[in-house]
Amino acid sequence: MEKKTININHNVLDSIILGFTFALLTVFIIEHFSTFSYIPNLSNPVIDYGHKIILNGEYDTRTTPVGALYQITPFGTRIDLPTNGMMCSELLYDSDFKRYSNKGVLYLKAVFSDYKFLILIWIIYICIILLFKRYRLKLSA
Repeated sequence: MEKKTININHNVLDSIILGFTFALLTVFIIEHFSTFSYIPNLSNPVIDYGHKIILNGEYDTRTTPVGALYQITPFGTRIDLPTNGMMCSELLYDSDFKRYSNKGVLYLKAVFSDYKFLILIWIIYICIILLFKRYRLKLSA
């Protein structure tokens, strides 16, 4: 049986690595436009005579814990985040949550949650890079 060798041009391998790097950076930058939303934990809701819950929208942010916290990415992915006993005021005012060192980790996790878009952008970048490596564009006046 004859052995067959597969030759891969080093330009293709370089394009794949460069395309992945550009795609990762692009999606990471796009994730900075994510929104963070929370739902307060109103443990004592007001109930009317028809046994319906009345939400008047007023609560003290200093004493009301966060019931649910989530991040919605620009690609439409909703990521549930742990609340860790945070109060609503910690999300609204200066706190550890608002620091970039904490949000940067959330943005990086969101990149891998949006892996479909990462792969799509990666393929687009590979095609663009291979196109420019194969054909040289010259502008002349």
